[in-house]
Amino acid sequence: MKHLLIILSIMGLLLVPNTVAGDPNDGNPNTFEYKSSLFSSTADIVEKVIPSVVYIYIEQRVATAPSENDFGGLMPPQGVPIQGVGTGFFINDEGYIVTNAHVVNNAQELTIYYWASPLKFNKAQIIGIDEIADIAVIKIDPLLPTDYIEWGDSEELRLGEEVIAIGHGMSMPWSVTKGIISYKDRQKPGSPMIVYNQSDTVINQGNSGGPLFNMHGEVIGVNTLLFSQTGQFSGVGFSLPSVLAERSVRQIMETAEYDNDGLVTQQGFVRYPAIGIHVTTVETKDERQELLDKGIKSIIIIDKTPEDGAAYEAGLKPGDIILSVNRKEVITSLDLIKQLWYNDVGDTVDVVVIRDDKKLTIPVTLKEFQFNVEGK
Repeated sequence: MKHLLIILSIMGLLLVPNTVAGDPNDGNPNTFEYKSSLFSSTADIVEKVIPSVVYIYIEQRVATAPSENDFGGLMPPQGVPIQGVGTGFFINDEGYIVTNAHVVNNAQELTIYYWASPLKFNKAQIIGIDEIADIAVIKIDPLLPTDYIEWGDSEELRLGEEVIAIGHGMSMPWSVTKGIISYKDRQKPGSPMIVYNQSDTVINQGNSGGPLFNMHGEVIGVNTLLFSQTGQFSGVGFSLPSVLAERSVRQIMETAEYDNDGLVTQQGFVRYPAIGIHVTTVETKDERQELLDKGIKSIIIIDKTPEDGAAYEAGLKPGDIILSVNRKEVITSLDLIKQLWYNDVGDTVDVVVIRDDKKLTIPVTLKEFQFNVEGK
């Protein structure tokens, strides 16, 4: 595929408080336990998770312009077959697979190969697609229950944490690469709900839709974008965080409809919630200091509340400073966006604001975010 993807890395050892049996409030700072991985090496992790990764062979047929051999244009062009390779991974033992939307878009046939079987599975069903997050769910009917991944929490990622990618870069099946998370939460221009985690894990064409594992063998990202001026890996790649990917997968599977034979009659879809505000930020040192003197950390100020939006109907007003959403502190616009990841259209969230030096809690029932025609 011409679209290139990337992967992220995550998770080291985490120290967590330990307690003495019968004394849950023990606060001895010298008493702790390691939240350690079950695996002692990268090879152990790979051995455990590689059966969950699939090889996707895609065949598309793209129409061509009529030529002299098309009987003067009286016969429709036959088109030119185009083949490509993508990656996916099983999310349960029933043959459901997650990959990128751009891997399966316009596919005439999807052939799935997987680690535990020498057989191939043609005509995988497309269960649903989320163009915004570039996520798709497809399905095969396996002969035996399929090995599958466990989702990790991408919000626990730290810069420098090690991650592992498994995919089919340069069409070489089941290639394993390793790197670190080099940045978090790169926002996608024009798509306020979407961010990517950046890593230096080697990915290339064929890695699209593949899993990025942390060092506990959990998927914390879906490889989606590659920054390159040559079409090959240049040291920077991006993966969709697992929190967003899992959200899309859940909605796709909840909204898909099937007939009695298990064939999809209506593909699943994803809706994104919106509070319905335009925001501005505190930009000067004096303005920030004035807020800090009042004990306000937030720099997010409501600029506009369109009349067809949820905020306007709820009573939020321009000039309100947003302090929190559902008791989660808001300091930057990213904090605000991330609270929407955990909510759906129709949910009501409590938005706490400062207005005229008074703190107000305003319940807002979320409406659907309206993307433009290109989904950006």
